[in-house]
Amino acid sequence: MIKVSACILTALFFSSSSNAEQPIVASLAQMPVHAPNATEGVQVALVKAIARVSGTEISYDVFPFSRSISNVVSGKEDMHIPLIESKATPESRLKFVYSKETIFRVNFVLYTRKGSGVTASNLTHFTIATDRAHVNFFPFPILDSGSISSSLKMLSMGRIDGYIFADTSTDPVLQSLRLSNIQRSLYQRFDVKIISPPHGTRASDFRDGVQGTGKAKG
Repeated sequence: MIKVSACILTALFFSSSSNAEQPIVASLAQMPVHAPNATEGVQVALVKAIARVSGTEISYDVFPFSRSISNVVSGKEDMHIPLIESKATPESRLKFVYSKETIFRVNFVLYTRKGSGVTASNLTHFTIATDRAHVNFFPFPILDSGSISSSLKMLSMGRIDGYIFADTSTDPVLQSLRLSNIQRSLYQRFDVKIISPPHGTRASDFRDGVQGTGKAKG
């Protein structure tokens, strides 16, 4: 289970006391374990903990991953949780800003068929897919997918050669599908951040107040 320390919650919302009268609107990515719905999951617990520690009212809802990010890019929501920090896309091209503090770390795992010969070092030669909100975070061509379950089934049937996504969300789905011909290996371990629009939102005050006082435990 992913744990986020109290010092990180305090750091993430260090300046919240000056904005307490104005509720923050959070957009959460819908994923197994993290936020399968609006009432349970790691992200839901995180938002509630942030609200409790900071004394700030935070409203939230759960959306498909890509839409949740779009909510922040468009300025509809004040912040999105969670998003990996990848160096594949230059910061100058991003339409959002990462929090300075890491809320936790996550393993992105490469799922392949047993005996296929696909490894993290030769992915450019194969057809690889990932969640559609993450296609710009890889330094090679990659297909977008809106469903973990569908991607794993396509992989099992040989329609794609690999699938890369967070193990905390993908492993439970793989286990439930009982696909015995799929193996897993670590692709990369990423820092996970909160993102917000670069200008003009209440959440930007929180983002800029991050002091880097602690680390999340995964």
